[in-house]
Amino acid sequence: MTAHETIQMIQSIEKEWKQVCLALDQHEKALVVTYLGFLRRAAKACLEKGCRVWFRPNQVVHWGEGGFGYLSILLPAGEPEALPDLPGEIRFITDLSDEQTLGEEITLATLERITYEPDHWL
Repeated sequence: MTAHETIQMIQSIEKEWKQVCLALDQHEKALVVTYLGFLRRAAKACLEKGCRVWFRPNQVVHWGEGGFGYLSILLPAGEPEALPDLPGEIRFITDLSDEQTLGEEITLATLERITYEPDHWL
């Protein structure tokens, strides 16, 4: 292979990568919109029932490594700790512990603070 052929091959791969990045960004945006909508609706349902809710954004580089963030829901006193079939980012708690990092408390007026900034493909 000549140096010119090598350069052409690399440029072709780079061009395809740019197209792949655009497609991946679009898919990631759809995932983010869908999942955050779910988290906001879950938070709203709990708030409307009188529970307190907190959200802590993802502190890791990419959602695949750290989820979209953590939703912590304080159950009313005396309720058993729930073990629902839900993503690990949603935690039901029965007491407030100083050891827990809950994030920002969410209210019905602040549901839009449940956010995530996607890590765009390079």
